[in-house]
Amino acid sequence: MRSVHDNVVYSYIVECEDRRIVLHTQFRDGAADEYTDVVFTGVVAHHFECVLPGNILFDVTETSPRAIIQTWSALFAAQKNYGWPNMIHYRDVDDLIGILDSGGVRGFEIGSSLGLGGWVLATAMELQSHSAPVQSSRSSSP
Repeated sequence: MRSVHDNVVYSYIVECEDRRIVLHTQFRDGAADEYTDVVFTGVVAHHFECVLPGNILFDVTETSPRAIIQTWSALFAAQKNYGWPNMIHYRDVDDLIGILDSGGVRGFEIGSSLGLGGWVLATAMELQSHSAPVQSSRSSSP
């Protein structure tokens, strides 16, 4: 089973309209040179902190939406009237949790050894391996 423990997040993409987030990671220790994307689909909300060059993941673990919402209740309360998370209209935290549970939304905590950490509320998460790094979509200057 592939793991992202000690992988470096060298890039990430948030595709707002497709409700998709991809963390592009690389395991750089020893002789191994593994590239693994952490792909979240059906994204409802996310929160990332401390993004640095050389982010190192500890792990991505599944948790309940309730745990994330209760931990970050002040953030949810502050953004409730601004269409976040993802244009869901709810009365209170318990109502939001019920809506997410009935929609099959799961919680994912992104643990960090260095840099990027946070969480994602999404319907699915999967790991996809690659033999080489994903190329940046940056446009070049003329």
